[in-house]
Amino acid sequence: MPLPYFSMPDLPVAECIPRLIAVLGRESNAVLVAPPGAGKTTSVPLALLGAAPMDRGRILMLEPRRLAARAAAARMA
Repeated sequence: MPLPYFSMPDLPVAECIPRLIAVLGRESNAVLVAPPGAGKTTSVPLALLGAAPMDRGRILMLEPRRLAARAAAARMA
């Protein structure tokens, strides 16, 4: 399933995106667990931005450190 508005690099989390979008189409919440470097912080939010179920909601991300949150926001901006 091609992801609109976003070209995802070859990261392990890429194979989970279609299923995550499907779950968020049915449910209001989801938790994604993957190892460090899988693409959770930068790839998933950008992929969800263009997904139909997400056009009516917000994406809440939790980062353990302020520095990590700011760096991720800068990479995605």
